[in-house]
Amino acid sequence: MAEQEEKNLGELITENVRERHYDVDGNNNGWRLDRFLTQCMPRVSRSLAGRIARDGDVQVIPRRKVKAGTRLRTGDVVIVRQQLDPERVQDAQVEIIHHDDALIVVGKPSGMLVHESSSVRLNTVQMYLERQGLEDAEPVHRLDRETSGVLICAARRDCVPTLRGLFATAHPQKIYRALVLDPDEVWQVGESRWIDTPLGSDTTSRMDVRMGVGDLEARTHVEVLGRLDHAFGPMADLRVRIETGRQHQIRIHLALQGTPIAGDKLYGQTDEFFMAITSNPRDPELLAQLAFDRHALHAWKLIMPHPDSGEMMEFEAALPDIWGA
Repeated sequence: MAEQEEKNLGELITENVRERHYDVDGNNNGWRLDRFLTQCMPRVSRSLAGRIARDGDVQVIPRRKVKAGTRLRTGDVVIVRQQLDPERVQDAQVEIIHHDDALIVVGKPSGMLVHESSSVRLNTVQMYLERQGLEDAEPVHRLDRETSGVLICAARRDCVPTLRGLFATAHPQKIYRALVLDPDEVWQVGESRWIDTPLGSDTTSRMDVRMGVGDLEARTHVEVLGRLDHAFGPMADLRVRIETGRQHQIRIHLALQGTPIAGDKLYGQTDEFFMAITSNPRDPELLAQLAFDRHALHAWKLIMPHPDSGEMMEFEAALPDIWGA
């Protein structure tokens, strides 16, 4: 069991340094280094920038030595290196579904980010592609951290605008699978329905704050594929297709039906629970209150035209093990 858990957590990388490069242009000519760092680094105060310049790993090319008061010149390049905590990567769990000269289609595992965040640099799809020698590849849309499944990436940088344009205009068909908590049998096998509750524009607050007063159209189609007698309680297995792509749209729409996605820490639990598990994500007592340690939402299929040939392509990512639990 311990070996399996270690495998699921991924390989541990201890050498983890984030390096950022900032170009000095004419607007910043003559600025002190500490002032320049406050502009480039969000939420960094002038005093903290001074400490970073004095004690951190900061380099200004072509200078040899720098201090907080170093005056920058147009054409200088400021490099800031930050030592991060060791990080586990899930490369062994990534599936390459399709790869040609224009497209790389990835099966993203739950737990991996698409792009880096303030605390995660290595366990991302972008860095995975770089570790595979695919430096020009780039994801062109996003999935939530806990959502697994099909993710489209451009294989070449010149394909990025074309693919993003396709997502904006051709509206690829996105089909998901979701396991929802359904003790009251809200969902019956064979049933299908549309959910079209508008979503609000405030994507930082919880559902009950922003729902009911939303003005952004959101349409979700649900088909019931089956029901499960799970140890945690009765569940429904849903095929979900979205016509719009609002943030957390599927999770919110299903929670509004009284059937939150199993394992959803935000929309299936209280505010207090969400804050607690955010602070202690591996707490066994908190995890015991969830059907799964991830939310059971999977980007199952995606249908879109190929960016070069225009041929309609369908990609599918295998269902995670929790569908067999």
